[in-house]
Amino acid sequence: MQRVIAILTGIMLLLLTTIAYAGQIGIGYIVKADNTKLYEDSEGTDVEDTVKAGFPLLAYESGAVWFYTTAVASESLKDGRAHVQYFKNGKDGKDGLEDAWVDPNDVTSFPFDCCGDKHCTGIKALLFKTRTYSDCFNQALKTALNPNTAPNTNTASANNAGEIEKLKLQLEIEKIKLEQERLKSGSKNDSSIPRTENGSSLEGSK
Repeated sequence: MQRVIAILTGIMLLLLTTIAYAGQIGIGYIVKADNTKLYEDSEGTDVEDTVKAGFPLLAYESGAVWFYTTAVASESLKDGRAHVQYFKNGKDGKDGLEDAWVDPNDVTSFPFDCCGDKHCTGIKALLFKTRTYSDCFNQALKTALNPNTAPNTNTASANNAGEIEKLKLQLEIEKIKLEQERLKSGSKNDSSIPRTENGSSLEGSK
């Protein structure tokens, strides 16, 4: 019985967490022109990298990495520059993941679905594999680069809805199991009470 209750509690917490993060949104950027400078700091002229038009960047709220109070890929502005992180080769972590600062006038921002990632980094990190941008970030980037391409906006929400329905179904199954355990327990307790020949309880006749 306790095991069933524990399972029910776990499923309910997972369901609530899935619902809470289902609609979270991150921010990405696209560089507007060639030779755009990415700076080492929010102030000064030291350049970290120079990138070309169409180069993708992720908004980077560095404080969220430690406290996770908001999406990591949230817009963070300081001294007139936006904090960003990016893969040096523009697609994956083979050449490293960097953070820098960019003039907001040099980029175009776009939103992307976090797809259930509660930290919403925009980065997919699979065990023993090179880090890449998340599938949802890449889809949003593709749409932002080519507005004429009709985005499949229902994909992420449909996946989230499917996961929620699965959790609800599992919750109902566990509820049925719990009720069966309760009835079985009640039946055992009832059968232990001695009865007279006409079926009445001896305890009740005292």
